[in-house]
Amino acid sequence: MTVRLRVSGDPDEIEIMLKVLGVVFDLSGTGRMYPNSGSAGVRVYLLARIPWAGERDHPRRGDGPQ
Repeated sequence: MTVRLRVSGDPDEIEIMLKVLGVVFDLSGTGRMYPNSGSAGVRVYLLARIPWAGERDHPRRGDGPQ
């Protein structure tokens, strides 16, 4: 399971938040910070994956009978 994230805020606070998120999720992306348009701060785009989600315990809708 992979989810796209956009983290926006103060650059120093984003660095801290990414370290915290990295404890739980496998994060990937460039880590490049883009200036926010129309507001203060910056934004970062990432992909977050739950490390143990490789094997699903339950089928998702549309997967058909198991």
